[in-house]
Amino acid sequence: MKLVVLGLSLSSSWGNGHATTYRALLKAFAARGHDILFLERDVPWYRGSRDIGEPDYCRLEFYGSIEELRHWSDKIRNADAVIVGSYVPEGVEVGRLVQRLARGVTAFYDIDTPVTLAKLERRDFEYLSPEVVPGYDLYLSFTGGPTLRRIEREFGSPMARALYCSVDPDAYPVLDVPKAWDLSYLGTYSDDRQPTLEKLLIEPARRLPRLRFCVAGPQYPEGIDWPDNVERIEHLPPSEHPRFYAASRYTLNVTRADMIAAGWSPSVRLFEAASCATPVISDEWPGLDSLFAPEREIVLASSADEAVARLSSRDSAALGKAARERILAAHTSAHRARELEQHIQEAAAARFGAGQKERNVKRNEEIVLVTGGAGFIGSNLCDRLIDEGARVICVDSLQTGRADNLAQHEREPRFEFVEHDVIDKLPQWLRGGRVKFTHIYHLACAASPPHYQADPEHTMLTCVVGTRNLLTLAEETGARLLLSSTSEVYGDPEVHPQTEDYRGWVNCTGPRACYDEGKRAAETLAFDFLRSRRADVRVARIFNTYGPRMRCDDGRVVSNVVCQALSGEDITVYGDGSQTRSFCYVDDLVEGLCRLMRSDRAAGMPVNLGNPSELTVRDLVNLVLAMTGSSSGIVRMPLPEDDPRRRKPDISRARELLGWQPEVDLRQGLKATIRWFAKAENRIERPLYAEQPLVVAAE
Repeated sequence: MKLVVLGLSLSSSWGNGHATTYRALLKAFAARGHDILFLERDVPWYRGSRDIGEPDYCRLEFYGSIEELRHWSDKIRNADAVIVGSYVPEGVEVGRLVQRLARGVTAFYDIDTPVTLAKLERRDFEYLSPEVVPGYDLYLSFTGGPTLRRIEREFGSPMARALYCSVDPDAYPVLDVPKAWDLSYLGTYSDDRQPTLEKLLIEPARRLPRLRFCVAGPQYPEGIDWPDNVERIEHLPPSEHPRFYAASRYTLNVTRADMIAAGWSPSVRLFEAASCATPVISDEWPGLDSLFAPEREIVLASSADEAVARLSSRDSAALGKAARERILAAHTSAHRARELEQHIQEAAAARFGAGQKERNVKRNEEIVLVTGGAGFIGSNLCDRLIDEGARVICVDSLQTGRADNLAQHEREPRFEFVEHDVIDKLPQWLRGGRVKFTHIYHLACAASPPHYQADPEHTMLTCVVGTRNLLTLAEETGARLLLSSTSEVYGDPEVHPQTEDYRGWVNCTGPRACYDEGKRAAETLAFDFLRSRRADVRVARIFNTYGPRMRCDDGRVVSNVVCQALSGEDITVYGDGSQTRSFCYVDDLVEGLCRLMRSDRAAGMPVNLGNPSELTVRDLVNLVLAMTGSSSGIVRMPLPEDDPRRRKPDISRARELLGWQPEVDLRQGLKATIRWFAKAENRIERPLYAEQPLVVAAE
């Protein structure tokens, strides 16, 4: 996307924490493929203290007045998102200008949220005023917790989301340097922080004259009585922060009074010091324990006695190591860049997407179209939707789906089946908004290699033409569309496990390309419709799925192995069986699809749905043989071309956005699958395409 940021400063870290925050965040955001323009007000106090040159991750430009800012009107107007930061000079006027011009998402990034809200209560509208808050589509806040709901409730923000500060761990590494201080503090002077600094650093320094202390930062008044063992550093540029922290046995975190009252307000020094594996002693405030585990990753102190006791001990190394591990797991700039992207996409969907209509639709008023609804996954999804009270129209060509899968709904008044190929124009009665669909689940496409390779042209057309037909229907009816994509877009992955950010390793001319590249093209269409605000879409990348209603001839490894074991035939293993898969039971997948469809947070991004529990094909075969009591032997065949060696989803995004993860363990799911296949009528299919190996499919 094209992003324009109007922030306090990117060029100078003198006397402010904004610059380091923006540098880390925007560098990581650019690494995700986005184009960034940073517009900074040219003011004397930062002009004389600039500590970076031209950044390589964004374009940095300066303006001298609101009138000069208008020279950038076209950039603001045509950006996908425009962010205005706190403490921007003439911020209220800047915000009004942005809200008038911008066609994309507008956001306010409050790096000083509790301070801002206190200023608003005092009617101090230095950079934000109550009337401009509702005009921002998104309020990004350094403070989380209850404050977010307050911003929405009291100030009318359409959407308030936490975007904490973070750290670039490459810029803040662990350094092996001699310890110069037992306790340090890095921060600009403020009246409300000084009493805590007195209590937790200056008083301990008086009591422990043999220890060494340091306070780095500008604007401290002349009259402070610094003990002789406290070193003062007036200004420390960001490039010297890692060495400063590394030279500290402990470092201190002191929080401003407004931020303590609000809670959930971490300062950047917490993350920077922890990234350097420097143990942190911090004052206490609500929400801190949601970021770091007290006594394991951080030390909390409320008195000089507690600070002295900690400084008198020597067990600090494990604390610093644990803190760095927490940073790498949750608080890097890469984490924040991904969160920013998600928040912008969520705001775009709320402002421009058809999903706005859907939010107020009651469950019993849902009218759902399911393409591919007679298939393995589609029929299980239809069952779920009917059980929830939706009206369901199922479209399927029955090329690979089976009418028997839907027999249970034959007399259901809320269910209707239409035999139709999505490549062809949809029936007129479905089009033109005549049926007011609220949701469209687009699952139509052969998903196993023997089936989709039998007619590769039809497979590609289903992915492209069929998807376009359904997206157009979503545009006409205002329905939200969920596209079932696949882990096959990752090809034979070189990254493991696979995150949604991985762009894949796909053979675009191989025998699987009709499906792999077809699904990639379908995703392109879906996101293009979303970006042009023609349809509200969700995209699920489905990994190996198994369960009742699979076909014996579908090429999925579970159905192959189970059917061969139950029939007493030799089990075919391709390659040496060391290739891995992660098997998700169909009920878990259907739950994930429903949550994704109904999520407003997951707009504009693919979401992996699968089970991250990885095992080899060889181990699966042994497990099925044991569970079925089969005496089948094993026959080895060459590994098919482009067959993935490893496949495992990273489902962090699904956990975060949907609160979803698989619940059915493999043995439980296999038991239900074996029971279903044990009925002879469910094993009547034989391999239709004997010349093609039954390889492992993605879904």
